[in-house]
Amino acid sequence: MTIKKIKYHRVYEDVIEQIENIILEGNLAPGDVLPTERELAQAFGISRGTLREAFRILEREGLIETRPGGGRFLSKNLSKAEDTKRILENIERATIIELLEAREIFETGIVELAAIRATEQDIAEIESALERWGTIDSNSDDPVNPDQAFHLSIAKATHNVVLVNLIDLHMDLLQKTLTKTVDIPGRKSEVYKEHYAILQAIKEKDPAKAKAALLHHLQQVKQNVSSNKTESNG
Repeated sequence: MTIKKIKYHRVYEDVIEQIENIILEGNLAPGDVLPTERELAQAFGISRGTLREAFRILEREGLIETRPGGGRFLSKNLSKAEDTKRILENIERATIIELLEAREIFETGIVELAAIRATEQDIAEIESALERWGTIDSNSDDPVNPDQAFHLSIAKATHNVVLVNLIDLHMDLLQKTLTKTVDIPGRKSEVYKEHYAILQAIKEKDPAKAKAALLHHLQQVKQNVSSNKTESNG
């Protein structure tokens, strides 16, 4: 019997993808009005709340504009020559930034609990994941998994299956986060130091120190993701 892992599914991402395709296929020109919220929600078979979540990200990235009382329009700033890859990367980056904001909320609690509950075996597993990250080659076939293993091993140290699943559900976005920053010169060694500080705080059974170390790490990641966008577009 083969059991396949159930992958977490974000409905609004499907909506974004379909709207992107409509734009990229040329079915809408810059300045064109989009169908009404009600029409789109019915066409997609989703709630209007989910549709608004998709629109919020598309608006943030400048793909659509909302005019009070006038509906939503494809941004006039877009042209048919717009680079497809850049559009997709910007949408992905917007999702990553939102993930980082969420991680600042839920991972701080995870790392604090890990600092309280971690056993010697838990700490050994976190250390093992950290050392794998320290020796991995960013050009290898699998430069990302050690980073995922580090954060997942911390979640496991809470001995709370719900928190472990919470991290596991977002592994795909954790991977996307790292791929946006892994090639930045010097970033690999910086991440190692940031991870090491988190580990040390957990070993010292210091929740406040662990939280501060994690927040510093996430703030650095956010800064690098944002600056990478500037460099890519500049």
